[in-house]
Amino acid sequence: MRSDEASRRAIDLRTPWGKAGAEEITHPLICHALDTAAVAELLFPKMFNPLLRDKLRLAFAPLGAVQAWMAFLAGLHDLGKLSPAFQALRRDLATALMGEPAASMLRKMPDGRLLGERVDIPHGVLTTVHIERIISEWGAPRRTSLDVAYALGGHHGFMPRSATVIEARKKRGDHGGLLWANWCSEMVTELLRLRGLALPPASAWGSLHLDLGILVALSGLTSVSDWIASDTTNFPYAGSTVDLGEYVSRAHRQAHRAVDRLGWTAWQVPNDVTFRGLFKATPRPVQEVVEALGRKSDEQVLLIVEAPTGEGKTKAALQAAAGMVRSARDAGEELGLFFATPTKATSNQAYREIREMLKQHQPDLAVRLLHGSAAEFLAAESATADGAGAVQPTGVDEDGGSSTQADAREWFTHNKGLLAPIGVGTWDQVLMAGIRSKHVFVRMTGLAGKVVVIDEVHALDTYMSTLLDRVLRWLGFMGVSVILLSATLPAHRRSQLIGSWRDGLGQSNEQSPAATSDLIYPRVTCAAAEDITVAPVRASDLNADRRVRLSIVPDDDFVEWLLDTVKEGGCLAVVHNLVRRVEQTFTKLEEAIKHLPSKERPQLFCITGQMPDKARYEVEEQLRTAFGPPMSSEDQEDEAAQPRRPVRAIVVGTQVLESSLDLDFDALASDLAPIDSLIQRMGRVQRHGPVHQRYPHLQELTMAITGVRDTPAGPVLPPYTGSVYPRALTWRTWAVLRGVTAVRSPAQVPELIEQVYGETPVAYPPTWRDTDGADDQWARKRENAAADVQIIYLPPPDPQRSLKDITALATYAGRTRSGSGRHE
Repeated sequence: MRSDEASRRAIDLRTPWGKAGAEEITHPLICHALDTAAVAELLFPKMFNPLLRDKLRLAFAPLGAVQAWMAFLAGLHDLGKLSPAFQALRRDLATALMGEPAASMLRKMPDGRLLGERVDIPHGVLTTVHIERIISEWGAPRRTSLDVAYALGGHHGFMPRSATVIEARKKRGDHGGLLWANWCSEMVTELLRLRGLALPPASAWGSLHLDLGILVALSGLTSVSDWIASDTTNFPYAGSTVDLGEYVSRAHRQAHRAVDRLGWTAWQVPNDVTFRGLFKATPRPVQEVVEALGRKSDEQVLLIVEAPTGEGKTKAALQAAAGMVRSARDAGEELGLFFATPTKATSNQAYREIREMLKQHQPDLAVRLLHGSAAEFLAAESATADGAGAVQPTGVDEDGGSSTQADAREWFTHNKGLLAPIGVGTWDQVLMAGIRSKHVFVRMTGLAGKVVVIDEVHALDTYMSTLLDRVLRWLGFMGVSVILLSATLPAHRRSQLIGSWRDGLGQSNEQSPAATSDLIYPRVTCAAAEDITVAPVRASDLNADRRVRLSIVPDDDFVEWLLDTVKEGGCLAVVHNLVRRVEQTFTKLEEAIKHLPSKERPQLFCITGQMPDKARYEVEEQLRTAFGPPMSSEDQEDEAAQPRRPVRAIVVGTQVLESSLDLDFDALASDLAPIDSLIQRMGRVQRHGPVHQRYPHLQELTMAITGVRDTPAGPVLPPYTGSVYPRALTWRTWAVLRGVTAVRSPAQVPELIEQVYGETPVAYPPTWRDTDGADDQWARKRENAAADVQIIYLPPPDPQRSLKDITALATYAGRTRSGSGRHE
């Protein structure tokens, strides 16, 4: 009798469905678990940096092989599907396949619950319930059991709430009580056998402690592996009569094919990762210093490179990253790269530079471009878009709605760059990793296997800087090496950046005086776990003692001044702070040149960040052709006989011209802006050296400042300028520059930056009114921006913190900018 009862209660583990399409054939839950584990095992060496992998090996040492156990745990993510609540979504299939007593229990489900209708308890929550119970039974401490359970149960983007899990334990009708719990345990035991793992003793589980970083890694690995394993193109439904012993091998073959189709080929850096080896060029001084510092360290570092425009910071960062990737490869590890820039245009430019570098040693390696208009840009470049080989997950979250499946597919199209080995995108892609949001652990895991480069750090406003500080803490915590590029930084800001990253790494924030000194420029700062090194850099011949003459041109005389400046020839750029001013100047120029002889008419260009993508890309290409870096000798041979550069031209644009495009002009006019922006704009004057013949009247480097009227009460600026830049910053800048006829770079740059941004800024002239109001307004704006970020950003990365905290009170991940529109 008892034997018969035991037989009646037995279950064929192939019969609970994990995925079910319109047809009668299903994909057994146990097969999807094997699929996911096989994918996770392949992704493990691709998704984590060496320090994090070392932490994982140490943490899982009591159990044995970390890669095998991480993969096994990832495979358990859908265990909650073995429940009446989930199986009832296809009651017809479940009752026919599972038989009694499951069928009896399914028939007793509440009458109001229809086929295909979501249930009260999603399967991720039930996974949490069962995993916590099973791992506790194996001997793990309660905290460890709960941590692993939440890491797996949150694979659809949000960690379950404690109250939800407690309530789920009470709902026997949903989870099935002891009978279904035993079936879950049997399935886990069978998965151990099929995966070739022996259950460690209770003492081993008792010594298993996983900190927050390891749990984030497990969560990220689980979600990505689940998405890939949910692609029916690679993992077709196996049916309930499948031979599980044979299916283990099939799952491995399918996983290899699926991962190969992603195109996630590792960056195989060459043996020679010197600057000369990578770029076939002689390094500039800053590139030499970065390379020398990189040779001295094979550990996690934060590099901050501060140098004027044109010194080659981008290539210096790429060489440093290549050196880090090579060190990882020599240790048998894989490491990738993500390069973050302020705007779409700068991302496109970095994409081109990285592609050009890879042509020398790995031309087939795909570089993923990650921003909202990447597809249009790639189409314009005649490049292959990211759609090829894209994963198409199906049935990802049957009891949670269709949005999760759409989210999963999104990660393998637009968000693919964060997971692929080499990615380029805007700042936002990195900053989103610091916001409590859906699948933030996937985003953090995507960055954890890379060297992260963030360009133009000086241009971040308070909102974004506050968010960056939190992201740096997390990147340090996850063992990620970071390279920050900047024209220059105030001493206190440099100190904050170093402190944030080292705090995450678990190191003291005590810094050497050299690390915070404002007297060294250009400079490279290298912060590691044990020390901080500061290396002064000699400016290249291009930027050594550059003297930029300043002049003031009233708005009323501005168009006439522009036309007079280029009358005898020359190419001039105009940078306005507002789109409306760009449009006004461009319209006035169009009208004015109608009255000029045709041979004296300058060629006009207009570009703003608000232009439609297609039109903007066309203008960007025209500007790159006319004013970009000099062509190589090979390109020059292929070029038509006419010179690329116009005899006379005027380019009118917004801050896109400040940093987004590598362009070179004979002279420049600019609205008054904060000093760091003006210094950056000065770098667009004769940026590429004496490649072509400069016009005699423009031999002297010149920047005209417009859009400002000096009065005894203070500067008067165009309406709405305060919506772009805080009044205190433009006023401080004017207090420094009024009456100045020239700026020497790099010698004067640190002093100018400290006078405007330092903790003891420049004193305003005594006759200026409401200076306290301007400073107070900026202080309030910074406080409000910091407060806005604190509402949404991740908590500090405390190793003992609960994983639930990183998606608690989740918000929209795209809230990375304050909405000022400053950068485009």
